[in-house]
Amino acid sequence: MLHFRKHASARRLTDLVRPAGQAALILDLGGPRLVLRIAGVPALSLVVEEKVLATLGEGAPAWPLPAPRAAAAAAPGTPLLVSPGPLETCRDRDLAPRDAVRFVASSDAGGHVVAARSWSEAGALFLVAARRGARFEAAQRAVLHVTARDLRRLRRLEANLEQDLQGLADAEALRRQGEAILAAPGLVTRGASAAELPDPRVEGAWLSVSLDPRLEAPDNATRFYTKARRVDRARQQVALRLAGTRSQIAGLLRAQAQAEAAQNVSDLAPAAAAPGRASPQKAGARHYLTSRGLSVLVGRGARENHQLTFVVARPDDLWLHARDTPGAHVILRDPEGRAGANDLREAAELAAFFSDARTQGQVDVHVARRKHVRPARGGPGRVHVFHSDTLRVAPRDPEGRLRRR
Repeated sequence: MLHFRKHASARRLTDLVRPAGQAALILDLGGPRLVLRIAGVPALSLVVEEKVLATLGEGAPAWPLPAPRAAAAAAPGTPLLVSPGPLETCRDRDLAPRDAVRFVASSDAGGHVVAARSWSEAGALFLVAARRGARFEAAQRAVLHVTARDLRRLRRLEANLEQDLQGLADAEALRRQGEAILAAPGLVTRGASAAELPDPRVEGAWLSVSLDPRLEAPDNATRFYTKARRVDRARQQVALRLAGTRSQIAGLLRAQAQAEAAQNVSDLAPAAAAPGRASPQKAGARHYLTSRGLSVLVGRGARENHQLTFVVARPDDLWLHARDTPGAHVILRDPEGRAGANDLREAAELAAFFSDARTQGQVDVHVARRKHVRPARGGPGRVHVFHSDTLRVAPRDPEGRLRRR
């Protein structure tokens, strides 16, 4: 009793196990264990570091457990199953192969042989094991599918952001041109579109500076400084977005490695909660903003294209669609007639990207006022277009380029 008080008193039970094929219970106390024999002559043994310190009861110590009876001792006609190991201790991954658990005719088959007491018990064991394996395989496949899809999306976004960074103008070069104009305003002729001016930072060097012929010299200098500030702002925003995207990619790679190494369903994160995955979008048209702040709506299917074009769009909005190929209807909101060339180009790039021609280098896109578009026979999404123009653009992924609403 002193041993029991010393090693078991005030300890918390951390696990309770009944070993397969044994008439015993093991109570884990976070180090010491109590082993209770529940058949034959009962006995309770205190086990510390695999040694029996004391036993309560009239029987022999309950530890070590007796060796399980061999499956060969099963009576003739008893159903036998072969599994990777005891079914209670098998991991879900072990049961995923199609033939991980199978019926056998004799106990000589390789692997762990389970002798059931009846065919009903054998069938139940087989179905439970098969279901565990199938559930694990389906959950792992779903997580890996979502992770791979999100990785492809983020890799494209990363490439687009890197391209954006490379395409930004040199802010210092713009400031340098503004300084050159202010340092030598007398060399700037009103109405000129370009000028050769001394470089204010390098003695004896000259700069070719492009000018707006409608502006005076100070206003031209201000124009360069304003452009430089915008470039600095854009570079900072793109760099932050790029860092966040790379962090998401790293998280997805970790999640992918964890899913590939998972042993049980509990080790797999649900597919909907995969790290780095974009939050699900609301049903309805995609909504983007051009660089000048105009709304662009993009349909998601034939019925939504019809709804977007003939219910949502206003008569003077601009309608865009990839020419001679299936794709989304794109509506550029233009309530005040403010849509410019850049807005049209960005909307046309969306129409090209959300079409079956997205893999082509250049795509022709219909551009028309909504009032010049009429429904056609043949099902939702089919239209007749009158008085349209054609704009040729390259399909471009809006992620990382246009703001999403």
